[in-house]
Amino acid sequence: MAVTPTAKTPSIAIARALRRLGLTQGKGKDFRVEGEYNEAGERVRTRVLTLTRHADETVAARADDIERWASGDGGWSFTVNVRYSDTGRPHCTISNGTVDPVREEPPAPPAPPAAEPAPEQQPDEPAAETAVLEDPAQPEGGEEPPTKEAPPSKGSLTITHSRAEGTLLEGSRKGDGVYEIVRPIGFRSSRSLGALYIQRSRDREADMWRINRAATALREAGWEVTVEIDEERRRSFEEAEAVRLERAEERADRFSGRAGRAAANSDARHRAALGALDGIEPGQPILVGHHSERRHRRAIERSDNHMRVSIQEQDKAERYAYRAEAAEQYEKRRYDPNRTRRRLEKLGAELREQERYRDERKVAGRDTGRYERRITDLREEIAHWEQVVEKARQGGVKLWEADDFAPGDFALYSGTWYQIKRVNPKTLSIAWNLRLAPKQVMTLEDATERGNTWTFGIDYTKIRARCPEAAMLAFLADGKVPDTKSAWEAHEAQPASEVRAAQAANRKTKPKRSSSDPKVPKRVYVECPLGGTEATLTWLNGNSQPHKDFAPVRIEAGEEKFHRSVWSPGLQAEIARILADRGYEVDAEGWTLSRDRTGFVRPIKPKDEPQRAPAAADAGEPDPPAADTAAPADAPTQPAEEPPAPEPEQPVDEPAEQPDGAAPAPPVDEPALPVEDPKELRLQREQAAALGWSAGQAEFVIAAAAGRLYLHQFGSLHCRDIPGTAGRLVSNHRLNALVKAGFVTVGAADANRERPVLVTVDGRRAVAVWKRWKPAPVEKNREQECERLRPLLHGVQARRLAEQAAREEAERKAASAAFQEAHQRLMEWEDREDRLWAAWAKVHGIVYRLQRRPAGWVPTDEEAKAHGLDPEVVAELREDAVNPQSKPVLPDLKQRPMPELPQLEPDDQTPEQLDLFTVA
Repeated sequence: MAVTPTAKTPSIAIARALRRLGLTQGKGKDFRVEGEYNEAGERVRTRVLTLTRHADETVAARADDIERWASGDGGWSFTVNVRYSDTGRPHCTISNGTVDPVREEPPAPPAPPAAEPAPEQQPDEPAAETAVLEDPAQPEGGEEPPTKEAPPSKGSLTITHSRAEGTLLEGSRKGDGVYEIVRPIGFRSSRSLGALYIQRSRDREADMWRINRAATALREAGWEVTVEIDEERRRSFEEAEAVRLERAEERADRFSGRAGRAAANSDARHRAALGALDGIEPGQPILVGHHSERRHRRAIERSDNHMRVSIQEQDKAERYAYRAEAAEQYEKRRYDPNRTRRRLEKLGAELREQERYRDERKVAGRDTGRYERRITDLREEIAHWEQVVEKARQGGVKLWEADDFAPGDFALYSGTWYQIKRVNPKTLSIAWNLRLAPKQVMTLEDATERGNTWTFGIDYTKIRARCPEAAMLAFLADGKVPDTKSAWEAHEAQPASEVRAAQAANRKTKPKRSSSDPKVPKRVYVECPLGGTEATLTWLNGNSQPHKDFAPVRIEAGEEKFHRSVWSPGLQAEIARILADRGYEVDAEGWTLSRDRTGFVRPIKPKDEPQRAPAAADAGEPDPPAADTAAPADAPTQPAEEPPAPEPEQPVDEPAEQPDGAAPAPPVDEPALPVEDPKELRLQREQAAALGWSAGQAEFVIAAAAGRLYLHQFGSLHCRDIPGTAGRLVSNHRLNALVKAGFVTVGAADANRERPVLVTVDGRRAVAVWKRWKPAPVEKNREQECERLRPLLHGVQARRLAEQAAREEAERKAASAAFQEAHQRLMEWEDREDRLWAAWAKVHGIVYRLQRRPAGWVPTDEEAKAHGLDPEVVAELREDAVNPQSKPVLPDLKQRPMPELPQLEPDDQTPEQLDLFTVA
């Protein structure tokens, strides 16, 4: 039986789906498949052009089937959009990529025109007054033209819809052809209802698109169709919920019975399989030719058939048992208070959205009935679930909220205690460090690296317990980790309100920082591109404006460039020295990207004994640094800058006057920051356009940059989206291509024998330009994602490959020159051998070259004179006899593949340092 292979391209998948509906492909036929390409010639989108009305109507009727078929044939995702014109004709577009789905409803069919009354008989007018022209098309005698008779009616059908019963089609009988007409539109048959129905149409608005199409198709087939829509008749949410629970119980009973029957059948078949071999010794071979051969073979066949059916029934029993268990747990899971709280959040958001839509349509003067009905349903459902939550709370179930926690406490989530950094209205910011996960207790100190504290937001509904910081420290000092019971006792002994009150008291008694002075700089802004040779440090005040009392400082790179931008060790040391000279130091918070994304900003603070910052009122030289803070002798000296002259105080609302030729002061709301280098911007755009990644490859590198990918010891790849978990299994077919291209590398095994997949310098740069410039992903299937990728343009891997290619080219040229030289020596040796053999053959009278010249043969003077041998040839023979020359050997010029370069070293920067995940 021939098996159709899976579609390797989206064009094949969508063409198969459309041809499955009977449409023809090609120019001048039903549809044509086209593609959009980027500058590198790679396809980024596939679209389908429908060329006939028949194709538009077929696609509009089977839009869901087309999307499902294309997705099942190779995993290619397509979106079918349907729009209708004023004439009622559908217009369909099919494409993949990021496309907003549009499914318009067909316009309602126009009402049949009312019968016009017969015109009154007019009296005959004189022929002299009006000349009436005879119409030759009219039949004589005033007869009406014959009209086409309508086909006889097959019967009457009724399509009804109410939110209480859903959409039903009544009046049909088995075998009358109605089901075959409406099945492609979405109708199904139900024996319990005794009618055709649309699935999941209860408690919802009428799907007029399906209803109108079904009515039109039935009328064209000769049926009389009546459509009745009643949106006001509904059932309450409590009634619907009671029906759902009752059906869940029925499912549990039904599947339990099926599981029991299947298990009994499996046991019976198993016993029959064993009984079929009774009387035959185990291991007894078939005696070919014996009278028992046929009986033996039939017994083996019966046993095999029974055993196969037993295995099938066992699988069926397990499947039904699983479904029965799921039905039994339906009510427990649906009415879980924490799940219900999350459901209430979504329902509240939908309610606000529907109210906004209703108000917009009311202002526009349009009908709001649909939104009013949905708002009523949502309010009733929200009230029901709020009662469920309140009942659970009164029943003693602890529902954690923001008032139950304080900064510094520990929260139990997914089996791990995480320390809390911030308490937010809806989430907790907990300590998060994937490098240490899984760990029983994760503190803020564990999640702090280079001054940055990593956090992760967790919802209150997913928290299982709380433990105060003091109690947790006491447990850890005893070498224990608290369980939920011990943590609850500690929670009741020290509530969060007491912890917050103590923290507030400590904040009140804390001395006021001297940095509240508006003349003290609050931040520094550093502009330094990757691989730059110089950087600019600008002092900023509290309004993120350049400080008028501190002039910008230019920092030269020296011999080594700033390859790591503001995190270069040399640049950080120079920044620390400049701050120390003015009596400041960097704050604990790390570097963050500026608002215009042209540089990096970091808070600063005065030292414990800060020097007095030069103010506008001090019209003299700045104070010299103290002896203990003086710069080292080997540090480069910079000329002292004169402080600017004092300026008169200006009103807040009016800008200060600027002298002639001076640049105006920057606005208060936007800092006047340097503009990014145009060459750097052009390089970033070129690098982003030349990546050629698919969406899956981009997600893979981004996950590696976040430190979420780990290679298991058995070769499987896992992605840990949430700390402390085993992670989800992901395909590793993209790993080899990305490693060879220099974007990621596989690190050394840790204590759990897991190897992290880390990002390289090229990979982090690639992620930054990908997120900033957002190039269109390339369409690739699984095989295409395994092909070799182009390394980062002007990156480290590209430079390594260029150097390797240059070395290979030099070696190839040297080998070619050596071969040419050896070949020349071989030809000279062969010519010399021909001359020497010809002299020997002439002396001995040999005509055919069947014998080899004996080594060391030299003619005598008489032989040379008698046969007229050339004196030079005789000299060569005598020299060869003394010093014979071996035949030169040609070197091997076999082309060898270029060896693979070793993996790049991982980049030791963290994702927060480059702020990769906030780039717009």
